Amino acid sequence: AGKSRKIMSEYLEALSGSGLASIFNDGREVEAKVKQRGQGGQGGIISLFLTIGRLDTDRHKSGISADGTAAFCVVVRDITQWKKTEEDLRQSKDRAEKSNARKSMFLANISHELRTPLNAIMGFSEVMRSERFGEIENEKYLAYANDIHASGGYLLALINDLLDLSKVEAGKLELNFTSVNLLNVIDEAMHSLKEQASDQRVIMRKSASKNLPDVVADLRSMKQILLNLLSNAVKFSKKGDQVIISAAMQDNGELALTIKDTGRGMNSQALEQALEPFQRAEQTGDSDTQGTGLGLPLTKALVEANRARFTITSKPKKGTMVTIVFPTTRVLAE
Repeated sequence: AGKSRKIMSEYLEALSGSGLASIFNDGREVEAKVKQRGQGGQGGIISLFLTIGRLDTDRHKSGISADGTAAFCVVVRDITQWKKTEEDLRQSKDRAEKSNARKSMFLANISHELRTPLNAIMGFSEVMRSERFGEIENEKYLAYANDIHASGGYLLALINDLLDLSKVEAGKLELNFTSVNLLNVIDEAMHSLKEQASDQRVIMRKSASKNLPDVVADLRSMKQILLNLLSNAVKFSKKGDQVIISAAMQDNGELALTIKDTGRGMNSQALEQALEPFQRAEQTGDSDTQGTGLGLPLTKALVEANRARFTITSKPKKGTMVTIVFPTTRVLAE
């Protein structure tokens, strides 16, 4: 036994002086083979955590005994269960990621499948409502054709949002980065929402310099971002409210695009919910307002895919403000 202690002491002393001092300070994970009694000598590998510390003995404060051997305290903890829990968590995370990937793939596939018959519905309803092959004498039938076309358009927009969101989540959204004139994108989005804003008596205004530099972005997704944000701003505004779109350079060389409205607004809980896919904010003041819960999450994802920053603030009865900031690396020199 004395010889074994001496061998162990020499081993530990060698560890101490060979640059492996971490085992003395932080500890180390080790594995040990064990045998269980009463089972024919069968055993297995267990995980242990080994910590070593030098002892100051009563005989000598340096930790050296009278016989010249060092004195150490070794603490060994069985961490088998901890390692098992760690592995279970890792496997659970892997399963969740695979499940999410399958969901995204399913959404992408089903979106493609739905588009084919929907395009036929949209096409034939357009032929009917335009009376391309002859006048429709019954006005009710013409009204029905208009309803079919409008509903088809809404469904097509929903499918496009689903497809884009699934691509973003799967990391497969294809973007074509080019020089984008934000003023043109803003004007186009405002023109698209002009009729809706007029019907609701909502005022839309633009505040931006004519010398605003272009940014590096994907044109199609930037149009979608502006259209989504303006549509939301108008939708949740009432008669007399304002929607203001501004774009300006910042002192640090970044470019900030802001969409601000004086509409209903949301509290912090509703805002957090609105940023989750397929969730609609409960506090809107109008349960009849259409929406799928995809607008804000998709818009935020598209902004970030364009290497820009997305922030949103909102207060009940005060309105909502969304700011998109393009870093200096995405702003083209004038």
